Amino acid sequence: MFTLNTKVILATFNGTAASPKECPRGENYWLLIGSTGHIAEAKNQNGRVLVLFDESVSEKELHCHNPVPNSLYILESDLKAVS
Repeated sequence: MFTLNTKVILATFNGTAASPKECPRGENYWLLIGSTGHIAEAKNQNGRVLVLFDESVSEKELHCHNPVPNSLYILESDLKAVS
């Protein structure tokens, strides 16, 4: 659906707009909803694309173990293209 370098905004995370009540701070990726970035890697076998965010993921105290800093694997269905 998205091509490399497509500008996107995170609309939901794992299909929902709100984090679970018992969500550790480092795993509360819902804090990134509304954040923009671009597609840095095509869809993988898990149906996720690598999104390189414009803002610092680590400054939000979120875990980010990917080889590209400030990037997370996100479901395509959680993203919307922006111009």
